[in-house]
Amino acid sequence: KVSVLEETKLGTPQAFVEHLWPLAKAAAEKLGVAPEVILAQAALETGWGKKVTRDMSGASSHNLFNIKADSRWNGEHAAVSTLEYRDGIAVRERANFRAYDSFEDSFADYVAFMKASPRYQSALDVAADAEAFTQELSQAGYATDPNYASKIMKIASGEPLQQALKQVKI
Repeated sequence: KVSVLEETKLGTPQAFVEHLWPLAKAAAEKLGVAPEVILAQAALETGWGKKVTRDMSGASSHNLFNIKADSRWNGEHAAVSTLEYRDGIAVRERANFRAYDSFEDSFADYVAFMKASPRYQSALDVAADAEAFTQELSQAGYATDPNYASKIMKIASGEPLQQALKQVKI
């Protein structure tokens, strides 16, 4: 388990990948997606772990994928200000995000969320193709950022992630 102390050390690509690679690999096997893509998505969502959503008390939500806490969610949540795109315009909004006890729980819920949501079925259908997967994820509305898919792919193929992966795959 990654403790809160360890979480503060997730701020570099190397540390992020070292701590989360086993979890990304396990989630990737369940979804049929490359683990690099899942790590890239988590890196985009959290700024390599530096910006994991926190609740009012400052406790980490451990939410690596910024899954919102809508009416389907019965667990803890963290309410924060977020940047959303509405008709192509960035606006600040307040939203509730799911909160977990650990990063393991975040990965497990990401897998369950993806599998249980019919809107992401088209993404899962092309999961073996990273670019198609991220495009479908974006098309399905996972994020409101119109450049979401390209940002994930840029991180996935970028030097920081690739260098970190060389270290963990030895």
